[in-house]
Amino acid sequence: MSRVTIEDIVSMRKTEINETIMKKPLRELKREIKDLKEPPSFLRALEGNRAALIYEYKRASPSASEISLKSLSEMMELFMEFADAVSVLTERSHFNGGIEYLREASEYEIPVMMKDFLVHEYQIYQARAAGAASVLLIPEVYPDLEAGIETCRELSMEPLVECRSAIDIYRAIEAGAEVIGVNNRNLEDFTVDLERTRALAPLVPDEVILVSESGVMGPEDAEILLNYGADALLIGTAVMSSPEPRELLEEIAEVAALCKPGRKRYGGDEFFEQFA
Repeated sequence: MSRVTIEDIVSMRKTEINETIMKKPLRELKREIKDLKEPPSFLRALEGNRAALIYEYKRASPSASEISLKSLSEMMELFMEFADAVSVLTERSHFNGGIEYLREASEYEIPVMMKDFLVHEYQIYQARAAGAASVLLIPEVYPDLEAGIETCRELSMEPLVECRSAIDIYRAIEAGAEVIGVNNRNLEDFTVDLERTRALAPLVPDEVILVSESGVMGPEDAEILLNYGADALLIGTAVMSSPEPRELLEEIAEVAALCKPGRKRYGGDEFFEQFA
């Protein structure tokens, strides 16, 4: 069986969103949003004097197949104790997610981010209608990054702009991103390299929040990434697959409480070039 690629997922999402728009036009979503209260601030949740933690409700992935059958309510009870914000997968075919999980998670008093492959502005409105405080935008996937960020802010949301290279980060900064994520996972072969955060962290301005995504399997990895300059961590697979998630969350929380490092500055070396 051939491995699924990001291009496959994006192509499928474009087809699915076009079908969704036919069933429920954007004007209907906009009417729904008019009567909604503002979501909790995603940006403020990540600011502070300690490292912030974003935990993710993630049932499956292309690289790990089925990860967990834990219910959303079970995990949200834990996340409410230990998380500053929550990410929810809504892509169904490869991550076994759904917009219904986002809607349910948004009923809790915590900022919730829609984690998906956004290919159309409709999805931003869809996220807001489901109670989201943030969405994930990928520069190489979303058609107009600056317009996407502006739309989010018009809807009282702050997006997390996910980057995999120096070029992505420059594009994110140019577009006005205030929260930039570095994905340690290679979306071509799904391997993880924590050194990606080390290499790219110095390119993110001090006033921009840097979130390191993927690869945290325990408190040791969390400490490594925070010492590389991350302001926040996004953690999904390790917690969802853990037989003792509370114990793991407690261990990571202890590390986060002690870490709020200054951003490391790039001095120039060969190490950086592999992620340029």
